[in-house]
Amino acid sequence: MTALHIDFETRSTVDLRKTGVYVYAEDANTDVWCAAWAIDDGPVNLWVPGDDTGPIERIRERNDMLGAVVHGNGRWKGCEIVAHNASFERAIWANIMGPRYGWPIPKPEQWRCTMAMAMAMALPPGLGDCSKALGLNVHKDDDGKRLMLQMAKPRRPRKGEDPDALFWWDDEERRQKLYAYCKQDVEVERAIEQHLLPLRKQELELWHLDQTINDRGIYVDTDLCRHALQIVDVATNWLNDELAELTDGSVTKITAVAQLCAWLAAQGIPTESLDKAHVTDLLGQDLPSNVRRVLEIRAEGGGAAVKKIDALLAGTCRDSRARGLLQFHAASTGRWAGRRFQPQNIKRPKNKKAVPSYIEAVGTGSADFVSLLHGDPLAVVSDCLRGMVGASPGNAIYAADFSNIEGRLIAWFADEQWKLQAFRDFDAGVGHDIYHITAGKILGKDPGPIDAPTITDEERQGSGKVPELALGYQGGVGAFQNIAKVYGVVVSDERADEIKVQWRAEHPNTVQWWYDLEQAAKDAIANPGTTYHAGRIAFRKAGSFLYMRLPSGRAICYPYPCMKRKLMPWTTQGALISPEHSEPCGNCCGHDAGCDECTMGYVTVPAVYEQLPVWKDSICYKGVDQFTRQWTDQFAHGGLLANNAVQGTARDVEAEAIVRVENAGYPVVLSVHDEVVSETPEDFGSLDEFKQLMATLPEWAEGLPLAVSGFCDRRYKK
Repeated sequence: MTALHIDFETRSTVDLRKTGVYVYAEDANTDVWCAAWAIDDGPVNLWVPGDDTGPIERIRERNDMLGAVVHGNGRWKGCEIVAHNASFERAIWANIMGPRYGWPIPKPEQWRCTMAMAMAMALPPGLGDCSKALGLNVHKDDDGKRLMLQMAKPRRPRKGEDPDALFWWDDEERRQKLYAYCKQDVEVERAIEQHLLPLRKQELELWHLDQTINDRGIYVDTDLCRHALQIVDVATNWLNDELAELTDGSVTKITAVAQLCAWLAAQGIPTESLDKAHVTDLLGQDLPSNVRRVLEIRAEGGGAAVKKIDALLAGTCRDSRARGLLQFHAASTGRWAGRRFQPQNIKRPKNKKAVPSYIEAVGTGSADFVSLLHGDPLAVVSDCLRGMVGASPGNAIYAADFSNIEGRLIAWFADEQWKLQAFRDFDAGVGHDIYHITAGKILGKDPGPIDAPTITDEERQGSGKVPELALGYQGGVGAFQNIAKVYGVVVSDERADEIKVQWRAEHPNTVQWWYDLEQAAKDAIANPGTTYHAGRIAFRKAGSFLYMRLPSGRAICYPYPCMKRKLMPWTTQGALISPEHSEPCGNCCGHDAGCDECTMGYVTVPAVYEQLPVWKDSICYKGVDQFTRQWTDQFAHGGLLANNAVQGTARDVEAEAIVRVENAGYPVVLSVHDEVVSETPEDFGSLDEFKQLMATLPEWAEGLPLAVSGFCDRRYKK
């Protein structure tokens, strides 16, 4: 099918990175420098505002192109429109090119996005990075990018110019370089598309729905946001005043990290960072009261809530809706991610039942009132973050999420029958939750009656919930301790290792599934074109990619797979350094009590062996490192492959649910982890129907115990 490749270069007084494209595109000061476009393999053409001159053939061709794009006539009938990060081009076309320049608006289903296609293949999302990862000989113009960033913002007035006027970097030399940059982007985008797999039909339709959801946005209670910021400002000043008093004026602001670190060092508490993790670790120590309070102030006033509210308001359009909050296929598994406000990354309220009264108090804008009723104003505001978005007047929020879907999917994939039955019994109300059961198995205790379990809350947390969350993907002591810290569980490394061993003993099929996944992937890499199975998962290497086929039929991609030797994080026993031997016990002679560890005054000294590093042939592929953001070698083992299979399948379950509820008349406004959020008229539908739509099992997921919980309210909550 014929494709139109297009790219816009724009300018504005609005900061695109802070607001997102929807606020950016609707602003009156936002305009287009130029548009570059090409049909299939044809020449790259340029359009500039006011460009009514030039050969009549080119003008006619451009007008013919626009008519074909919108109306499906002429020689380009049924033309698709392709752009990299097409949500930007879509918004610019709809808000500027149509209303301001008379370009007919395309139909949503005509759009294609090469960035979405690249991310679906686990390639870097950026245009330049993607072309390099594919090894293309057509590259993005890096110098042109720097110029584009300069020309996208106003310049300062020069001497003699009106200081209140708006000026741009618009000299002819810069313009011509920007035009060439824009045309080069189209060349790169077109070359990339030729090397990418198109989204399969279901995924393309899902991307179109994703764009609709982002266009729809979610309603923001801007008054509540502004009142919350007023409270934060006052409460922060209170904390700053207290901080200055505690430090004798050495530190006057919570945000003065360098000063805080210097003061702490002077108190004998050196630290390189004051991020959340470091502050939490420091508060776990035995500290002088003044130092403890200073760290508590830092923890209370770190500013996370302010950043969230600022990001939410910055991305809210004139109609009080925040748009563009979701990124399609952000993870290689297909999961969505949040943008700017990031609803996926909001801490849970400590007291859910109190949130409505918190919101009512915050709505007054009075820090004194909030403090009088509920205590720490900053903590109260933080607990209200979710409630700052919700339903517009006359509408209601329906939301439902899948209960422990990852734990259920691990058991389903591994065919861990006892666990599948435990989930079914719990859903039917005749069995304990899985955390009680797991704790009972690890502790050797009968969980007891359902309504009066013998497993204590502490045991459920430390021997049930933490191991279930930490160990399902072949995690060890490190994974256990990381999750334990989140839930306030404290155990020794030795005990964590014991729990790991016990958990694996109770999950033999899961352990075997890890090994089967790794072996199947290795076999597929060694034998391109041949499919290898690990239960419901299949692997096949084709071209430069290893594909993991999920039960839904969708595939997760691993670019440029191979086998490489990797240094493991453990050692093995090597040559004998010192043999086992006996030597005099220094604690025996001259002591009345003698020594329990020796016979006739001697102890046995165990043999000492050299500890050698362990190298293993490991699955290697290219990917974007989550810490460095660089395109580099990544390594996979059975646990990671299990994680990918589960995460990807959970996403597919959710994706089908999104389509189902949307088609049933519940317009989707958010996807948050395993939760789907809809905004509907107050007199439409019911929570029972919404939950039933969510819980409908996909045809390909037979035997998966699926359960959902949900709510209907005016505001979003957790």
